Amino acid sequence: MPIYEAIYKTEENEEMVTVFNIEQHEDYTDVKNNLYCTYPGCVARLSYVPKGKVRAHFKTWQKEDHIQDCIDYFEREATANKQKSMATSTMELSDKHVKSVLDNLRKKRKEEAAGTEKLTSGKKKKRSRRTVDPDSGANTSLNIVPTTGPNADLASGEDNVREPSVRNRSLINLTVDDLNLTRSIEGYIQNVEVGEKRAVLRLQDGNHFFGVYFEEYFFDNAPVNFARYFQDLKDLVSEHKGYLFSGVGLIEQRNEQFCMLVNRGNDFRINDHYIALFLANPSA
Repeated sequence: MPIYEAIYKTEENEEMVTVFNIEQHEDYTDVKNNLYCTYPGCVARLSYVPKGKVRAHFKTWQKEDHIQDCIDYFEREATANKQKSMATSTMELSDKHVKSVLDNLRKKRKEEAAGTEKLTSGKKKKRSRRTVDPDSGANTSLNIVPTTGPNADLASGEDNVREPSVRNRSLINLTVDDLNLTRSIEGYIQNVEVGEKRAVLRLQDGNHFFGVYFEEYFFDNAPVNFARYFQDLKDLVSEHKGYLFSGVGLIEQRNEQFCMLVNRGNDFRINDHYIALFLANPSA
């Protein structure tokens, strides 16, 4: 079972944190690197896993062990002899799949605002101890990763392969593991820069800043009126910085900051609307 509570330890004190409040902590970066089990006497380190394909949770740090009485104790009898995937291929995401990803972002945001996402109440019960079968092995397989960019190895659904899922990341939870992978992101627009076949949206979440780039490939394949759309958006943002961007794109790192490259006109929304619909009624 997932872990939803942890102890943040410093030399001076200890503080209980949960998956619901950890990202709002003023010392978030330090907090997530100093998390420990809450069970009395157990000093196993924990790591924070932000919400993605599953809800946010804590997990036991690699090679850390809980004491036997701990409710999160499990045995490490053997390590499975798993074979790593021999090859990785990219699959182009369909517009329908990206729409589903963006719709789910909106749905989860509304659920969180309404307080309908809650942890199961009640006292934890001790779980059965997990073991690893040393004879279990993963067959060599093809690793399929999603992309919205050009030159994908596979088209959507090719060879009856299901489109891979797109993980969601908050601006403060991006890591080097996300680089060169397709993710979904949300953030409030603080500034818009417009140039020749180029637009940049600057997002902010607390003290974290993030750039969303639309470059030559985007404009070469988008309707010609997108240049005007971004200029109109720039004018609106100069007066009001509360518009929400949500989108799917490739995570990169420029000037030592994480950013996203968006390649297609249907891969992002402003205030949960495609940009043309948003600009037609920005107050909706």
